[in-house]
Amino acid sequence: MTVFIFLFGVIIGSFLNVCIYRIPEGISIVTPGSFCPRCKHPLSWRDNIPLFSYIFLRGRCRYCNNKISLQYPLVEFITGMIFLLFYLKFGLSFSFFVFITVASLLLIAMFIDLKFMLLPDIVMLPGIIISIIYALIYGFPYNFISALGFAVAFYALGAIFKGGLGFGDVELIVIISLLLGFYETLSVVILSSLIGTIYGLYLIKKENAGMRTKIPFGPFLISSFLLVSIFNIQVFYLPH
Repeated sequence: MTVFIFLFGVIIGSFLNVCIYRIPEGISIVTPGSFCPRCKHPLSWRDNIPLFSYIFLRGRCRYCNNKISLQYPLVEFITGMIFLLFYLKFGLSFSFFVFITVASLLLIAMFIDLKFMLLPDIVMLPGIIISIIYALIYGFPYNFISALGFAVAFYALGAIFKGGLGFGDVELIVIISLLLGFYETLSVVILSSLIGTIYGLYLIKKENAGMRTKIPFGPFLISSFLLVSIFNIQVFYLPH
């Protein structure tokens, strides 16, 4: 069963790659069929086997010989691992399907944010709706109070430090808090801030970035959400 879950995740990851490329370009995620983003040549089924096609083609397009972005096998593998780890944690439960669905949406958002510094509503809004349904069943009313508190805090920080946090980050913290509740969300915020700070210091040292260099915060929040929700990471002791 674990192998099936992993392979199912890999296949979903292949579709996530389609969304990551097409949503910012304004292209339908349904039609046309898969094509090379460089030469636009339609891809055959042999070119579209998740993970394996990248290996068989040695990372190059069959038609134009341009390099295939490492993002494609990376997203497929990460999605497969996320599905597997959530299955090991939840089994085939309602929570499993909720978390893999939201994780898939957030992976799309993360890679788009990395490229365009944008968390698109077409991805975030379904995540909010699914999280509200989950919180109504498992976290009412506390997760809603938590989500409201974090949303106000993020919105205020964005208003004070203009350009620091956008409305997409507010939507993201709402999704996370509705799913995890207050203490786990606080762990996500602290962990993502630490990772973001380390990355920022790396940019300053290695790439001569300045203090005003813009860095998307969404990827740090999303990666920290996955770590906390899968591995139950706590950055402090909960009160008893």
